[in-house]
Amino acid sequence: MNETRGLMTSSGRSAVLEAQRAAQQQSVGYRAVLRLPVGTDAVQLAEQEVRAWLLTKTRPRRSATLDAAGWEGSGDFVLGPHAVLSVTDRSDERGQVRRQLIRLVERNNGSWIVSVYALTSGTGRSTTSALVIETGRVSEKAEDSVLTVAPPRIVGQILDRVEVRDGSARLTNTPQVVRQDEVGDLIDVLTDDARSTSVIVASSLGAETDSAWTKTVESLTQYSVGVASVYVMTHDAVAEFNSLMPASHAVQPGRIRTFAPSVDLEAAFDSVRHRVLGPSTFARAIRRGKADVALRATHASGIRRRLLELELPKDVRRTMRLLLEEEARRARGTLIDEVVSEELGALEVVPMADEGRRSGASDASDASDGKHGEAAPALSEPVPARTGALRIPMDWAPDERSAVSSTLLRRAGAFVLRWLKVTDPREEHFDELDKLIGAAALEKDTYERLFAEAGDRESDLSDRIKDLNSRIADLEVEAAIEADEARKAARERDWLRRSLDADQRARFAPVDDESLWEAPVDVRELVARLTAGTDAHPARDRVVFTGNEDIAAEIDERDGTGRYAAALWSYVRVLYDYVDAKKNGHAGNVHMYLSDDAQAGTKCSPDRHAATESTTVINNKKMHSERMRPVPLSVDASGAVPMLAHFKPTHRDRFAPRMHYFDDSDRSGMIYIGYIGRHLTTPNAH
Repeated sequence: MNETRGLMTSSGRSAVLEAQRAAQQQSVGYRAVLRLPVGTDAVQLAEQEVRAWLLTKTRPRRSATLDAAGWEGSGDFVLGPHAVLSVTDRSDERGQVRRQLIRLVERNNGSWIVSVYALTSGTGRSTTSALVIETGRVSEKAEDSVLTVAPPRIVGQILDRVEVRDGSARLTNTPQVVRQDEVGDLIDVLTDDARSTSVIVASSLGAETDSAWTKTVESLTQYSVGVASVYVMTHDAVAEFNSLMPASHAVQPGRIRTFAPSVDLEAAFDSVRHRVLGPSTFARAIRRGKADVALRATHASGIRRRLLELELPKDVRRTMRLLLEEEARRARGTLIDEVVSEELGALEVVPMADEGRRSGASDASDASDGKHGEAAPALSEPVPARTGALRIPMDWAPDERSAVSSTLLRRAGAFVLRWLKVTDPREEHFDELDKLIGAAALEKDTYERLFAEAGDRESDLSDRIKDLNSRIADLEVEAAIEADEARKAARERDWLRRSLDADQRARFAPVDDESLWEAPVDVRELVARLTAGTDAHPARDRVVFTGNEDIAAEIDERDGTGRYAAALWSYVRVLYDYVDAKKNGHAGNVHMYLSDDAQAGTKCSPDRHAATESTTVINNKKMHSERMRPVPLSVDASGAVPMLAHFKPTHRDRFAPRMHYFDDSDRSGMIYIGYIGRHLTTPNAH
């Protein structure tokens, strides 16, 4: 099935062209940068591991998708009915730097692309090398790739074969077990400033569960292979670790914490950067000892997005750029070959019809006998495009035409010499020139089309840059709002401290256990707290979630720090305290409660709340129906009521999550949250 460009069939070229388009349109959802041990030849390693990986995908295996797994040299190779392998080399002439790109494109419910970039610089013991492995897919929504593509098996193969480190952290295919006497080494890994990948630390629940726990953590972190180091602490190591770490950065039993680079153990606020997966959230996603695919993808998404957004090292950037340029050059050649082959193959020379004959002209068959000598008849108009044929008059009488001048013959000979490099022109050379000129014209048209496509891609990239700049501006506005709220809170705190004497401070000191209101690590945990079950929170006595958990969980896919989960939970507490205020005589609604400085209770800025929707939304049937959300039948016999009031943890973010609720405190003393998720449709979204 292997086909080089020169020998490729028309169907093969079509498959290659489709694969090349997929590679250009892909959205990369996974990227691992692997620095290999000194002396390792990355190009050789990549070829060996790709061949081994492809063999696992060849028939007669039941799940096989390939007919062949081999290739030789650079070029495009059709390995199966829906698979094309491209190999691109861009090494320097002296052989001091070797660069290679191996890319597999497969069609299986969409187009999936795996790319392996290899860089080897130097020779012998001074060799430095790196591999960049990417996985992408053609998708309408670029962000979907991060959640849907898994690390290719070749990554695990390489990590099993060679030792790959990121600073002092080792990247492995399976979790590394940390025992009590190895805790110090783990802390060194966490605080290593040379580390650029994440470190996942899982704390055992107990000595009897160490083995099963390790396997469960392995299933959870499968989507993080190659982009994070995973460590599982045994039961005896957990206490040792937490005794050496500040409370803000501890990892309690049964919890899994992802430490981003640049850990600052001396700053308590740094802890918010290192997310914790709690046991309740984890337990709900375990099936037969393994984490479900949705949680694997969500848990890895933040890690992978950060690495995709991280600037690559200079040598890696240069390698990828040179290889992509070379691949694009070959892709243009393949496209031109296809266009020229199709267009020239469609042309057919045919004689004119009988009505085109002149009186006394010889029969058309005479032309085939060479009776007209060297005369060059002019071409007539082409026949209709559906045949692609050229109609040529074949019956001119020799005596009706003047002899060809010697000057014209010399010029024709010079023309043949210039373009075909031959000194003895013959008739067949003019056929070659015809094809050459036709191919050049088609190539020109093809290049113009490619330039137009490049312009479209440039325009698309420009739009993306504008979108990113807009998002940055949005986030800056959001940060300014939050900073202003923090300054107001600090001023109120300082005023209260100055206004209260010691006795008053003691009298007003909080006695409630604030740990009860500690923010959940993600929205999934928040939903669990407000629904029936073992994870239910006391807040459920007044605030209940009745919406769709899967829609709410989409927020976790966008929020790498748990910021939205914490904000939404603070609004739950606002609603809880609001119901308490109602029981104590407050007569207004939630918005009035937030605006009443004299009213005690937890509050947020009124800017974070909307008491209703705009008239346009209310009067629009589609938009209004989106805000019809479920409530118990005891509240409304239809099982749904309009939930127009909502909280907005962010004003400008394009995903802009919202919490819509129904206030039934006057009747049942309850608040029903019927929707947590992305911003519902508004006129501005059209």
